Amino acid sequence: KGFTRIIPPGDEDDAKMAPIRENPPPHDWLPAIEVRGEGIFLEFSAHALNQWDDEYVKARAKRVDENWALEWQNRGYDPAKRRTITARFLLLHTFAHAFMRQLTLDCGYSTAALRERLYVREEPEFSMAGVLIYTGTSDADGTLGGLQRQGEAARLLRSLPAAIQSMEWCSSDPLCIEGVLSGQAGLSISACHACVLAPETACEEFNRFLDRALLVGLPEQKGVGYFEGLLRT
Repeated sequence: KGFTRIIPPGDEDDAKMAPIRENPPPHDWLPAIEVRGEGIFLEFSAHALNQWDDEYVKARAKRVDENWALEWQNRGYDPAKRRTITARFLLLHTFAHAFMRQLTLDCGYSTAALRERLYVREEPEFSMAGVLIYTGTSDADGTLGGLQRQGEAARLLRSLPAAIQSMEWCSSDPLCIEGVLSGQAGLSISACHACVLAPETACEEFNRFLDRALLVGLPEQKGVGYFEGLLRT
């Protein structure tokens, strides 16, 4: 549809987006390619998310959301179109990165070959909490079947706990879990290249909005990690 340089668009109708043509086409169409692929979709329990999302968890997410609001303002975007960064969004996004890392070990795809798609919304009438991990190419490599096979129940029962357990410790801890290595913008908290950061082609949020503590918890604060019960079993 269009492109920008340096600063990404605030939304698809951003006036800063340059059109791909000097003159509009005679018909209402856009260039496209056919992509073959496969993926795994996982949906989180809304009831379990509501039980986990306590005041301390909300406070961690609020830190990121306030920094994102300041970043959005500095870019000159419309405040009404800014997305609110919630604890649910941080959790699902961080989980997607952890799961992608584990899948590269289980099915042989490179880290740059897998991508994420997040489906997160908390409005009561249209609530969503899902993650799609997929691969797609314009040739036959996207239909080899390795990723699809990992979506079988028996394999998920091995790969999902392994993905969470691998996030329990980072080689950069304690600096990483304390948020020291998350960058100056403050758009992530417990995240670094040694644990949850992914190739930027794989992440739809450019490696922002990540918090490993919401997966595995904090030593001094019980109940922060959504998967703490899994780590204790």
